[in-house]
Amino acid sequence: MTSYPTQLGRYQLIGQLATGGMAEIHLARLAGEAGFEKTVVVKRLLPELVASPAYVAMFLDEGKLVARLDHPNICEVHELGKDGAEYFLAMPYLDGVPVSDLIARPREPDRRDELRIATAVIAQACAGLHHAHELRDADGAPAGLVHRDISPSNLFVTSAGVVKVLDFGVAKVRGQTETEAGTIKGKTQYMAPEQLLGEPLDRRCDVFALGIVLFELATHQRLFKRASDYLTARAILEEPIPRADTVDPAIPPELASVIDQALARDKAKRFPDAAALAAALETAMTPHGGLASPAQIAAVVTSTDELSAQRTRQAKVLAVARSSITAAPTRDLRESPTRDLRGPADPFDGTTLITPHRRSRAPLAIGVLVLVAGATTAVVLAARGGSTTSAPDATPLAASPPPPIDAAPPTDAAVDAPEAVVHVQLPPPAPKAGTFSIDSRPYAKVYIDGKYVDVTPIIKRSIAAGRHKVRLVLVDGRARELTLDVPPGRAAPPINITTW
Repeated sequence: MTSYPTQLGRYQLIGQLATGGMAEIHLARLAGEAGFEKTVVVKRLLPELVASPAYVAMFLDEGKLVARLDHPNICEVHELGKDGAEYFLAMPYLDGVPVSDLIARPREPDRRDELRIATAVIAQACAGLHHAHELRDADGAPAGLVHRDISPSNLFVTSAGVVKVLDFGVAKVRGQTETEAGTIKGKTQYMAPEQLLGEPLDRRCDVFALGIVLFELATHQRLFKRASDYLTARAILEEPIPRADTVDPAIPPELASVIDQALARDKAKRFPDAAALAAALETAMTPHGGLASPAQIAAVVTSTDELSAQRTRQAKVLAVARSSITAAPTRDLRESPTRDLRGPADPFDGTTLITPHRRSRAPLAIGVLVLVAGATTAVVLAARGGSTTSAPDATPLAASPPPPIDAAPPTDAAVDAPEAVVHVQLPPPAPKAGTFSIDSRPYAKVYIDGKYVDVTPIIKRSIAAGRHKVRLVLVDGRARELTLDVPPGRAAPPINITTW
């Protein structure tokens, strides 16, 4: 992990927020004239996928497609760019939580208001998707756009109470050929039956996925998730689909009927489009207080622990970036084969960050003695314009006599080149730290070797090499324990916990 932000096009990457199967998400800064500054998100195609024409094409298609969409319920793209071999998308930074966090929360005692929030969130998602489905080509013909990857993680609720549809990376328009023949794109547990069967798709495919998300928001239970993708597909295609009000009697029958129609296996029996689903939700909830307003949604989102945790993670990323900029790298006193003691401190191995001070351009430069656990380390001595007192147990191997008192002040070149450098053998370097990544659904607190670290997701965090004990704890107290083996200087295999 680099200690300093890197540049990608016009954007300074501050820190990594998340990693997916196709791209990394970075917090970034766009700076302009007269102190102008804007925080954005940069989505960067994974370096290992840059050599794949299929993945590059999907990434570019997403940027070009979303650029044609202009709706408050769709996350826009500011820029599609390339910097050297790197491809990236610049997007606005959204303060809020994904719908998956709302599903993972315990049910509220006031189920009526909670259902008003759930239905309003889906109604806003319907508005954004209907706009996308209505996209037309330059000749005015329908583009036939289908998102194909609607899921709780791709619906985002901002702290202002506005829902954003994200990630059009696998969206498909009329006439577009598949990048990989026979490949089914999307998350299995949110796919429509026709999508699993590889049949032609239209907007009703996204309506089915919205029905699944609504069922899960209303009941706080997964609908089709099983132990494997195969079993999940069998459940979608063959198992009876329960009505939401049989799972949770607090759900009004009118709302359960809307969910039931959205989940019809026969697409001819579903709502014809997302706008019709939104209208049905509004009608169903009218006797029960109606759909929640954006302000009411915002009040719920801003009160969540998940938003607080996300803001904390962002603050940490910003703090690290500021410290990296403030603690700019200083030059070594002199090129030498001794080990550089500078570098980022690893929070897990207890080492201390040692940064040499910039020497003053004064006639006198003082020698520095460093002791490490009783072992002798390198001693750099330079004296100008006076006598030097020897430190205990440190005898210079060679030293030039100090210049006379009345000698001329040293030149810049002389200051930059110490007259005496002592080299002694350093102790063997400690094993190089590695990195680890942990994610979970729902989010969990992570403890490593008995010490609290953070909440998931944790991406490429530095840790001492070796074996560690990991404990993940959910909000409701359920926990998982496992072992993490971190190789020196490399990343440990990522951990993703979805069953508890």
